[in-house]
Parts: sequence; C-alpha cells; structure tokens
Amino acid sequence: MKTLHYLIILVSFTAFTGCDKEETKKSTEPAGWFLSGSIPREFKIGVDNQNTKQGLKSGFIESTTDTLNGFGTMMQNCSEKDFKGKRVKMTGYIQLLGSAYTYALMWVRVDDFEKRVAADFDNMADRPIVGTHYWTKCEIVFDVPESPCVVNYGIVLDGVGKAWFDSVSFDTVSYSTFKTAYYLNEPFIDEYQIWQDLPESPVNLDFEE
Repeated sequence: MKTLHYLIILVSFTAFTGCDKEETKKSTEPAGWFLSGSIPREFKIGVDNQNTKQGLKSGFIESTTDTLNGFGTMMQNCSEKDFKGKRVKMTGYIQLLGSAYTYALMWVRVDDFEKRVAADFDNMADRPIVGTHYWTKCEIVFDVPESPCVVNYGIVLDGVGKAWFDSVSFDTVSYSTFKTAYYLNEPFIDEYQIWQDLPESPVNLDFEE
C-alpha cells in the first residue's frame, strides 16, 4: 500500500460527490451511505443481515473483479454542526475477508471552507487491517474548526475482497486525548463548494435503517 497514493486521491475524490451521488445511488446501498473511490465501478456496497458486530445489520463494501488497481470507499459526509470547534473521536468496527494484498481502513477528512483546504486527515495508513480479520475496533481522533466545514468519513477497501463496517459512532473528547489525524493543508480546487443538501449530522451509523 502506498500512503502517498491515498493522500492524493482521498483529497480529490469527494470533490464532486455532492453533485452526483444521488444520480448514481442504487436502491441496495445503505441509507445515508454512498460509493466512491478511485475505481468505484469495480466495487459494490450493501447491507448484510447475517454478519454483524451488533444489531441486525452491517454495511459492506466488496470488490467485483479479480484484479484491481485502485480502491473503493463506502462513505458519507455532513456539515460541522455537531462538531464545531471540538476534538472528536470516530469509532467503528471492521471485518475483512481478503488476501495479504487486501487492505481495509477507516478514514476521516475535514474540509475547511474558510481556509479552503483539506484540514485534518487520517486514513489509518500507519495501522491498516490486512488480509482476513474478525471484527476489529478502529479509532480516529480529529479536530473540527469553527469555520464552515464538510466532514467526510467512511471505510476504504483496497484490493480484492470484502469488508464489513458496523457500530460507527462519534464522540466529543478532551483536547488532552491523543490526536491521530494530522493537518493536511491541501488546497481545494476552485469548483469545490458546499452543496445545498449536505446533511447536518451523520446518519444510519449502525446500518439498521
């Protein structure tokens, strides 16, 4: 896995999803979540009612071809309303079925529209889930500025396989809590704007809807 590959593409791939995600959304996708990535056509996402961390359902992302040169992500985004000026911990559980070349990662990116930069970012590139693993707890701690922001988050699958995602939560934590994200400071392209239908809060984090 190439960390630089993730840094470059994750900065750019959500720039226009707010404009087209409803056009490409399929009825089988989990409510509130959508598919994106560097090669989204080679992945699918859905709901599993047989394999869960807790509750009756989980979400999954799965490769649809035998060879891949890129990644897919099941993601959502929201405004800064719930997190403005706070340090936040995202927790989620991932189960992965794949080979030694299959990676699953939880990720967060905060886009600051006052400074027009991708601010805090963490895609677990230094602690990926690799191969085949039972439900694994993942945590990301990041800061959200006071300015208008878009908070992007989800699960990445890189390689051939299937990853399940469940029991996602966001909690405000003390500033003494160790921060895993770092300030990316990557400028936006000029066309990237906050779209009108941006959700104010995360939704369907347990995939039960």
